[in-house]
Amino acid sequence: MKKLKFIITFLLCSLIYTGLKAQQSPKELFEARDFEAVIDTLTKKSELKELSLEELFYITKSYGRTRQYSNGLVFSNKMTEEAMRLKDTTNLVRAFNLMAENLIDLNDISKGIEYCEKVAPVFRKKDSIEFQKLCFKWGMMYYHNYEYKKAHETYNKITLPKYRKLPLFTNNYALTLMGLEKWDEAITYLKKTMQISNRNNNVNYSNIGFAYLKQEKYKKAKIYLDSAISSLAKNENATLYNKKNIYSNYFLLYKNQQKLDEAAEYIDTIEAVNEAIFKQKISEKIKALETSSKQLEFANSRETTLKKQVKIIDNRLALAEKQKIWGAFLLVVLIVILLAVLFIFKYRNIITAHVQIQTEQRLLRSQMTPHFIFNSLSVIQGMILNKEDKKAIIYLSKFSKLLRIILENSREKLVPLKEELQALQNYIDLQNMSRENSFKYLLKVDENIDTSSISVPPMLMQPFVENAIEHGFNTNFENAEIEHQINFTDNKLICIIKDNGLGIYASKSGKKSKKSVSTQITAERLKIMSKELHVETGLTIQDRSEFNEQGTIVTLTLPYKIEQEDA
Repeated sequence: MKKLKFIITFLLCSLIYTGLKAQQSPKELFEARDFEAVIDTLTKKSELKELSLEELFYITKSYGRTRQYSNGLVFSNKMTEEAMRLKDTTNLVRAFNLMAENLIDLNDISKGIEYCEKVAPVFRKKDSIEFQKLCFKWGMMYYHNYEYKKAHETYNKITLPKYRKLPLFTNNYALTLMGLEKWDEAITYLKKTMQISNRNNNVNYSNIGFAYLKQEKYKKAKIYLDSAISSLAKNENATLYNKKNIYSNYFLLYKNQQKLDEAAEYIDTIEAVNEAIFKQKISEKIKALETSSKQLEFANSRETTLKKQVKIIDNRLALAEKQKIWGAFLLVVLIVILLAVLFIFKYRNIITAHVQIQTEQRLLRSQMTPHFIFNSLSVIQGMILNKEDKKAIIYLSKFSKLLRIILENSREKLVPLKEELQALQNYIDLQNMSRENSFKYLLKVDENIDTSSISVPPMLMQPFVENAIEHGFNTNFENAEIEHQINFTDNKLICIIKDNGLGIYASKSGKKSKKSVSTQITAERLKIMSKELHVETGLTIQDRSEFNEQGTIVTLTLPYKIEQEDA
């Protein structure tokens, strides 16, 4: 009897709570930080009628706060279109800010910069506050694109005193100064940030340590990096990127002091953090796809409601007219059901692929760039949202084949050169499908090389091909070409990757070059494999302008093993 009373009381409380929650406005729910409730409420409302500009604002912000940036981008675009239709300039500039916010969160830096430069002239004098809000995102996009001077100039456009006192401003301004190598001034602003707020002390300590490291003040650098680690342990909200930043700085500290054993320890730590980041991104992408599916279900439900209204009107028509309309109606319903079944089938296949990736990705470590896999999922989602079903199926098929090869090869220390080149060809095909301007890929293998009997470590060549595509060829680059040669001379297996792109110097626009952690890890990996296999290895990267040509040339002396065939 007591259990029955408890169950009844619980159900009544749940109904009362649900009723009160339903009565709250989206603004009240947003201010209460119940972002999922905002999304659920407004998505259901959109089933019955178009959302207002204020409602579009809150659902866009809520998607951003729940890290569903792709959906946030869709709704910020809807808000922009609606504000332009209503000629509401105030909400238009708010929509511009939301669009920029989602682009930077999606790490679509180039598109974000292009977008900010396009919309900046639209802002009027009375939109000064919204414009300065835009500068926060705009400046960071320049920073992440290594355009430190432009980032610094953009942040100097933020003149409102209350904004310049924000820890967000002082911290980001310090980052632009670090990009310009104004280390002392950057340290001053980082310390000012910690005086205002201690929320992200682990990041600020790490950045100060990096600034001292660049000044070769290694003792001070280590003190601040140790403080960063200590602060990290106390901060439950520290992100994986915070951890990676600190561990990367420790790696550089020990490497610059030639303490290679200590530096090597941090390589494994950085790889583990990269793996965790990759898992997090996959989870976010799956969640965004699930939300897109719910929106389609709501759209289908709304369509069914409208058809019921059509049925009521049809009942007033003549018998002959009724038969025609009913025939058309049933045909449309059949088409909708078939499309829904097709969508669910494809959606389940995609989810299955995602679960497989999430389960087995631990084996990948950092052999395949997580950024490429994440972008591939975004391409697939974009194709589904744009209803490019055939293209999505082809792309997904090639993508799954590539993942299968990578997963199989990642279990092995050495794989046949033939399989490695096949995986690279699949990767090239996927890149060409996702680009507006395709590029030509030429593979030349010496006749004296038996690709089936010679084995190499997996995923050594792919990162350099990816660099040629991502950094050598911009969006409008035409007649792009990558030439890939495999030669075997003097007991050396030599891989040459040439492109006719912008080249090292041009692609960096005069910015000071720096060796990435991934390149250093590749170099260390070559050294280790050289000792294990007792063969010579090497890595050189050159700008072809040194030879009066255009592009970049990478020369890899690969570790290898020749498998003896059974007699």
